[in-house]
Amino acid sequence: MTTKLEQLKQKQSALLARIKQEEAKQKTKERKEETRMKILLGAMILEEMKANTTTNEEIRKRLNIYLTKERDRGLFKL
Repeated sequence: MTTKLEQLKQKQSALLARIKQEEAKQKTKERKEETRMKILLGAMILEEMKANTTTNEEIRKRLNIYLTKERDRGLFKL
């Protein structure tokens, strides 16, 4: 037979596990939303770069400063 204290500790443990699970779900959802935002923003900027040479030059200047990895710089031929 379990005591009242043991029962409460079991409930607490189960609740903590559920909280961790919900937090993980929330973080996953937030990461997915952020990734989607980055994709949409990137698509818009790429379209603007194609349509406007001034924008293209300005963004390439900023990318030249921002990007440090050769792999990333290669994508933009920097």
